[in-house]
Amino acid sequence: MNILFVNNSEVNPLNSGIQRITYVLAQAFTTRGFLCYGANFEKNTPASKGLFVDILKLDYSTESSQKLCAFIQKHQINRIIVQECMPLIKLKVVKQAISNKSDCKLYYCNHSAPGKEFVRPSISSEFYRLLHRPGKINSLFKTAVALLPPACYKALVRSKVRKNYTYIYQHSDKIVLLSPRYIPIFQQLANISNIDLSHFAGIGNSLSFNENLPTEEITQKAKEVILVGRLSERAKRFSTALRIWQHIENSQQFPDWRLKIIGTGPDEMYYHHLAHKFKLKQVDFEGQQDPRPYYKRAAICMLTSAYEGFGMVLTEAQQMGVVPIVFDTYAAAHDIITHSHNGIIIPAGNNIAFTEQLSALMKDTKTREKMAINALADCSKFSIENIIRQWLSCLQ
Repeated sequence: MNILFVNNSEVNPLNSGIQRITYVLAQAFTTRGFLCYGANFEKNTPASKGLFVDILKLDYSTESSQKLCAFIQKHQINRIIVQECMPLIKLKVVKQAISNKSDCKLYYCNHSAPGKEFVRPSISSEFYRLLHRPGKINSLFKTAVALLPPACYKALVRSKVRKNYTYIYQHSDKIVLLSPRYIPIFQQLANISNIDLSHFAGIGNSLSFNENLPTEEITQKAKEVILVGRLSERAKRFSTALRIWQHIENSQQFPDWRLKIIGTGPDEMYYHHLAHKFKLKQVDFEGQQDPRPYYKRAAICMLTSAYEGFGMVLTEAQQMGVVPIVFDTYAAAHDIITHSHNGIIIPAGNNIAFTEQLSALMKDTKTREKMAINALADCSKFSIENIIRQWLSCLQ
């Protein structure tokens, strides 16, 4: 089996969860004797070297479809995994390339929670970006969208979502979602009668790291809470984490604890602004880094996202004995966390409960270490062996 991964940009495992899981899957398929190839629409720096046998650069033109068709024929590719390429013109480029190849199956992987489109842009972050990055037409547009009345926004989004989801359903051999819990949600949003359940698969992301933290090192954890991810307010809502941390600092109960933020993104300046506005003294912005050393040191991992697809941060934290605490904003969180056993799930939007539970974890070393040990054991269900077994069954 020869497999082509189609991504928005060249694969770099440090850049995003989608790129990280592409990297892990391609490595796993290669070690099992499959030939893996890559195609992408955008450049990325630095790109991963040696991951694919060959790579093709794409654009949105008819000529690009023709080049992709020749690439597929040259390498005898018979399985294409499209890694959530938006806008859908990218999927159309791929579909046109295989229009006459009945032996080449297309798998569309939706790496976000179906319905995430209904989350509105953040008014405050977009307005800040508009003021401090003049000439950014995109921020002006997003600010205007964020100011729409909720009913108008939902009506506009619903039509686009239905159109996109219907196209994906009609032009994919199989849709791979990150949890079986997402299948009925996708079906509802696509609004297709007599939908074929065999057209879907629910496969979580595999673990990112090759090894777990040794159990005996859990007692050596530093008094650190970490936030890991792209600094993008619409999805990640790190502003909520900073507000929660403001309550933690103001309580004056944890003077020796620090919040470490690992990542970069379009709202980095906005978050620095908020940290200064909230007069936070125990926050460190670390930039884009290999997160593993931070996971190894940290005791707790916060996730305050408005939505996620899978939330690889959670399993990465569990692998390194870090207790995750997360808002209940997406269904797949329940595949990963059993509340109060290997992590904490807080009702969506309840900042007070989040602050209280975070404080309790920071105070109670014994409970925290017990949950970390449970997390180390439970995350094994997302081992690369288990996930690849599901993928191989899906690709048949």
